[in-house]
Amino acid sequence: MNNLIITGNLGKDPELKFTPDSKAVANFSLAVGQRLKVDGVWIDGPTMWLQVKLFGAQAERAVDRLRKGDTVTISGRLAESHWMTKEGGPASSLEIYVLDFNKVERMAKADQDLSATDSKIKDQGAPF
Repeated sequence: MNNLIITGNLGKDPELKFTPDSKAVANFSLAVGQRLKVDGVWIDGPTMWLQVKLFGAQAERAVDRLRKGDTVTISGRLAESHWMTKEGGPASSLEIYVLDFNKVERMAKADQDLSATDSKIKDQGAPF
């Protein structure tokens, strides 16, 4: 089975195009990275770029809701495309054909501070 759930950041705004029979298709790049602990220090590891394709109503919704830099969780199917470059050499890319997506909303600074305060109070054995 080829099912994938992945979270990453949009590398560009979604681009909306239409097929000859007027079906919506949206494309964008997704940056997926990892944090690595090296000698006790957390650093950003390598970034992998994936191409994302959405169709129909989801494509139109993505164009309306998503912007470059947004964090999104995607579920879909992974595929690999192959082609020849202008120079005649082989090239390939990984693509995700989206079944569903959700924009990950980031907490505002005040909410983060409040959340941290709440956990400190709970850690001190408060009766609530």
